[in-house]
Amino acid sequence: MRRRLTLIAGVILLAAVGAAAQDDVLAKAREAARSGHRTEALTMLEAHLARSPRDVDARLLYGLVLSWEGRYDEARPVLQQVLAQAPTYTDARVALMNVEYWSGHSAEAKEQADRILAADPGNVTARTVRDRLEAAARHWWATTQYSVDLFDDGTDPWQEFALYLTRRTPVGSLILRGNHATRFAQDDQLIEAEFYPSFRPGTYAYLGAGVSTEHDLYPDYRLAFDLYQSLGRGFEVSGGARYLAFEEGIEIYVGTLSKYLGNWMLTGKVYHVPAEGDLDSTSYHGGFRRYFGGDGTSYVGVTYSHGFSREIRAAVDLTTLNSDTVRGEFDVLSGQRLRIFGTAATSRGERENRPVLWQTTLTAGVSVQF
Repeated sequence: MRRRLTLIAGVILLAAVGAAAQDDVLAKAREAARSGHRTEALTMLEAHLARSPRDVDARLLYGLVLSWEGRYDEARPVLQQVLAQAPTYTDARVALMNVEYWSGHSAEAKEQADRILAADPGNVTARTVRDRLEAAARHWWATTQYSVDLFDDGTDPWQEFALYLTRRTPVGSLILRGNHATRFAQDDQLIEAEFYPSFRPGTYAYLGAGVSTEHDLYPDYRLAFDLYQSLGRGFEVSGGARYLAFEEGIEIYVGTLSKYLGNWMLTGKVYHVPAEGDLDSTSYHGGFRRYFGGDGTSYVGVTYSHGFSREIRAAVDLTTLNSDTVRGEFDVLSGQRLRIFGTAATSRGERENRPVLWQTTLTAGVSVQF
C-alpha cells in the first residue's frame, strides 16, 4: 500500500512539474511575442510542441504569433489543427476568423464569425467582424412596421406605422425612420435619424434625433444618446439620456446591464425621469432572449416592466407610470435577406378613482436586405 501511495504521489508530482513547465514556456513565449521578439517566441513554441504535440494552448499561441507576423497561410493549418483537437475552443475559432478576415477571405471569415456567434452571441470580436463584412457586402435594409394598442374600456385603438431605411457602413449603421401615429382622433408624424457608431470591438454608441410635423402626439423634437461598453466575461453595460421637447422639456436617464450566457442574454434596464409631481418616476425592466439559428441572430424573448411599458417617444407613453407589463418578442432571419419580427404585450395600469385599465399592444414588421 505504501509503495502504491508513493507511486501515485510521484505521478501527481510529475504532472504538476509538467504543468508548471508548460505554463513557464507559454508565459515566456507570450512575453517575447508582445515585446516584439516573435521569432524567438516561435522558436520556443516549436521546441515545446516537438516534445508535447497535444498541447492545444501552445499550438494556439503558435498560430496567433504566426498571424501577428502576417504569415496567414502558415497560421491557418495550425489553428485548424487546434480546432480538430478541441472543436469548442472559442479562442482558436476567433483566431482563425481573424486570419481569414485579415487575409481577405471574407466568406470564410463570415462563416467562422457565424459559428462563433451561434454558440456565443455575446462575442464582441466576432460580432464586429461580421458587421463589417455584412456592411461591405450588402448595404441596405428596408423595414416596415405596424403596431396597435387595444384597451378594455372602450378607448379607440392607438395605431402607429413606421417605415425606415438602414444603411450599414464599416463604422456603424445609419437609420432614417418615418413614424405616423393615430391616437384620440389626432394624427402626427415623427421623422428620425439614428446612428450606431462603433469605436472599437465592444465599444459603440447610439445617437438619435427626431422632429415632429404636427406637435400633437410626438414631441417637437427628440434627442437620444447611449454609450455601450463590453466588460468581458459576457457582461455589457450602457448609460444614456433622452430629451423630449414638449411644452415643458422632459429629461430621461437610462442605464442597462446585460449578461450573455451561451445562447442566452439577460438584461436589466432602468429609466429615471427627474421632474415635478407624479411625473418624477423610475421604471424597471428585466428580461431575457434566447438566440438560435445558424448565425445566432434570430431570437425569442420575454420582458417584464414596472412603470413605463416601452421606450418613450410620444406624450401618451409618459402616462403609464403605474403599470405592469409582460412582453413577448421574436426576430427571425428567413433565408439570407428577410427578417420577420413582432411583439405581443399586455399591461395592467392603475388609474386614480377609475377601474384598472388593461392594454394589449401588438407589433409586427418585416425587413428586406438589398
